[in-house]
Amino acid sequence: MTGSPLAMPIRVMQRWKQRMSGVELSILFVLTAIALGMLPDRSAVTTLVPVLPSHPVFPLWKDFGLTFVHFFLSIGVVVTASMMLAGAASQWPRFRQILVPGLSVGRAIPGLGLIGLLAPFCSPVVTIMLVGASSMIWRVTTAILDAEDSLPAELEAVSLSLRMTGWQRFWRLLMPLAVPMSAYRAAQAIPGLWVRILSAEGLLMLLTHHDVGGCGTLALTGMMQDRPTWVFEAAAVILLLVFAVDQGLTSPMLGWAQRYRLEGPAESGRRTYSWVLKLWRNSRLLSRLSVFLRHLVSAVGNCRIGRARRFRPVMTVEPVQWPILPWFSAALLVVVLFFRHALPTLPFDLLESVLTLSHVCGALLISILLWVPLGVALGELSPQERHHVRTAIMPCSVFPAVLLYPVCRLLHLDAAAVLLFLGAHWLVGLAVLDGVEGIPSGLRQVARGLRLRGSLLWRRLLLPAIAPDLCGGLLMAAVPVWNAVMVAEAFVPSDSGLGATLLSEAMLGQVHAQIVALMLLTLLSMLLDRLVLQPLAVHAAQKYAIP
Repeated sequence: MTGSPLAMPIRVMQRWKQRMSGVELSILFVLTAIALGMLPDRSAVTTLVPVLPSHPVFPLWKDFGLTFVHFFLSIGVVVTASMMLAGAASQWPRFRQILVPGLSVGRAIPGLGLIGLLAPFCSPVVTIMLVGASSMIWRVTTAILDAEDSLPAELEAVSLSLRMTGWQRFWRLLMPLAVPMSAYRAAQAIPGLWVRILSAEGLLMLLTHHDVGGCGTLALTGMMQDRPTWVFEAAAVILLLVFAVDQGLTSPMLGWAQRYRLEGPAESGRRTYSWVLKLWRNSRLLSRLSVFLRHLVSAVGNCRIGRARRFRPVMTVEPVQWPILPWFSAALLVVVLFFRHALPTLPFDLLESVLTLSHVCGALLISILLWVPLGVALGELSPQERHHVRTAIMPCSVFPAVLLYPVCRLLHLDAAAVLLFLGAHWLVGLAVLDGVEGIPSGLRQVARGLRLRGSLLWRRLLLPAIAPDLCGGLLMAAVPVWNAVMVAEAFVPSDSGLGATLLSEAMLGQVHAQIVALMLLTLLSMLLDRLVLQPLAVHAAQKYAIP
């Protein structure tokens, strides 16, 4: 395998194959039918007319503080919900059988699409928290469940010999094992978290008729009132926030997580260093705080809650397959759509979904065309120069691309695929750089000895070598694309696409139409992921991964 985490191990590929079933579609259709049946009809919903303030209500420092608070409240929701879901799945295997396909559906739901459904029932702060944490919860929970799947048999035997309860096993065994992958997945999801928080702040101002505070409202007000100074102020403040979170949270978290790797610390060239973590460890007061927290977590984990766990074979019984279940759930959804009078608009939404799919695929294609030749060219640099390039790319990949949309509109670069490309291409670029750096020096010397050049060099060495990382990068890049499609398509003058339709329905308060559009967006994301991106990634990892 190459050195990047994107070259997927066999257990992850096997998990993907197991989840490609009709259960996910059934969950999506049934949840949509329940939501349509429980929520009030369109006639009972008040039409919302967007009202923009003529000037920012809050000063700049207060917008800074509100966005900062929204971010950490969302992180708190992610940590709490992920541990509760993973703990329940570890304690009750039947709940895990439902949670695993449910997580696959949850990861495909664009978080911003929930804002029109949550805003009428929740306060602005709660809405921003839930929208921001939505997509991140499922990814962190999946990382914890993956750690349980990869639990070594020796550690499982130790837990049985010590007669650990389910509570003790989760806290003392599974959570330490899940820390590295959970930290890595959380760090990957933080850029999308910034996008959802800023977009939610701006959209809530339109939905609630008043300034809810935050840098997102400042940027949207500046754009709508033709005040570019306000947009640049919001971008500068967000850049400061992103840098502070990266240095104060993300880098220390990744560095701290390395101590829990089963295979030992990472190589010095790939180890994450953080000056904040070093300062924390060298400070006497902070070290005492760390000791106190460690003792507190140990005390919580040592509580014998429940009965001692008995040995249960994991794969003794094959799960029961219900081929008729997806068809039954689809029929149920059609019946509910008929009684809710939502069938007449369904063909229009399907046409809009084709446009949205073309925008997403166009953004991924542009990323490939840009970064494959550029990444190979950067791979010819010295290791020190490549390190400087990677250091420059990392902050760009974290910066919320939605703040660049007003600039692109001024430059007439407002095609939906181009706007989506801005938030996705950095992840593809980092993946290509990982693949180029993972090419062994021996293969490079053999290629030079055989005088491979031009298309032959690309076909025989470069493209196969970077294929696993490139396909993994496309999987990661698709996540921010689907999250930003609602905002990106709204910036397009033609106002086309399912994301723009979902936003206009949220502005009009059409709850049932929002549910249908959100279901179609989720279905598109799942189909692209299951039918195209995941098979490509599995095939590339199996055929081209370098041992």
